[in-house]
Amino acid sequence: MLPTGSNEQICIVGAGPVGLYLARALSDAGFRCRVLESRGPDQFRADRRGLALSWGSHLKLLGAGVDLRKIGTATPILAVHVSQCHAVGRTHLLASDISLPALGFVATYGDVVDSILKRARETCEIDFGTTVERIDDEGDGVRLTTSGGPVAARVAVIADGGGALLDSAGFTVRSDDYGVHALVGTVRVAKGSSGTAFERFTDHGPLALLPSFDGYALVWTLPPEIAERLVSASSGHVLDALQQSFGWRLGRFLAIRDRGAFPLSLRRTSPIARGNVAVIGNAAQTLHPVAGQGLNLGLRDAWALTKALTNAGNASAKVLEGYAASRQLDRTVTIGITDFLARAFRISMPGAAAARACGLEILDLLPVPRRSFTSLLTSVPLR
Repeated sequence: MLPTGSNEQICIVGAGPVGLYLARALSDAGFRCRVLESRGPDQFRADRRGLALSWGSHLKLLGAGVDLRKIGTATPILAVHVSQCHAVGRTHLLASDISLPALGFVATYGDVVDSILKRARETCEIDFGTTVERIDDEGDGVRLTTSGGPVAARVAVIADGGGALLDSAGFTVRSDDYGVHALVGTVRVAKGSSGTAFERFTDHGPLALLPSFDGYALVWTLPPEIAERLVSASSGHVLDALQQSFGWRLGRFLAIRDRGAFPLSLRRTSPIARGNVAVIGNAAQTLHPVAGQGLNLGLRDAWALTKALTNAGNASAKVLEGYAASRQLDRTVTIGITDFLARAFRISMPGAAAARACGLEILDLLPVPRRSFTSLLTSVPLR
């Protein structure tokens, strides 16, 4: 139970990876933080979805005391193979091309959250089972109405990807439905993982296979009716359909588990700071999973907010406004590239497949653009 009228300098709503990372980073910088989360910690630990974290995200988490290499389920991504179904053209992106030991890591959501949570709890208070019902900006601070009583803070940060508080807090959310679903799960294949992630563009959109400790994490873009049908279909039927779309590069698909499906959309919040309230992570933008940039962009939000508050030495509406300005370029570029990839490979007009093939081959053959794109995926500038 929260103490009535408790006063924290910074209150963070949402205990996902981005919210917990922000709490730990701000606490290390000397700010008093409290994290409020409606769910319980066991709900996070039970989530076995695969998360793709770039090398840049790994470095940011390492600075907060979280080493992805020590997470049992973490698997390094050494390369990304990009191709399109029923057409020529491919690109092979290598970590060695930009002198990095890995492009990033794949680990389960529950394990990532648990690792950050252990570090965050060392320096700030995490209140699970506490629902935030409303945030009121009172000019010189904020007041949060919660299921455990009122909480006063200097500023509030919304890191809850559900977005339930955004409208009442005065933010505008724009949502563009892609008209497709993502079928997710974990697959086991005949050939063992070599650390290569695969992004294969099909008639319906990207099909991604990310190397995992026990196979590959699957993210398959499909029309809603097909995705829903495959969720409940027999494993053999799903594996046959997957084999037909992906091919035999990994040998035969042997098993699939933890199937689920959800709609894909591009959601953007504006502004990402309003008065004494800031927005980060999936609350600020929810991206198509192509290129796996959603969580990485969210961690950069948290890092930039930490930097802005630390440089200023205080928490105020002016500092949050500066944070929002600093995020404009990165958000615009990352959202733009992700949206372009999600839409461009679904174009079926005559010549589209040939144009895509040409683009993939050029990217593969020319070192400078290939290294630049690889650098974008890793969130690490070229040296």
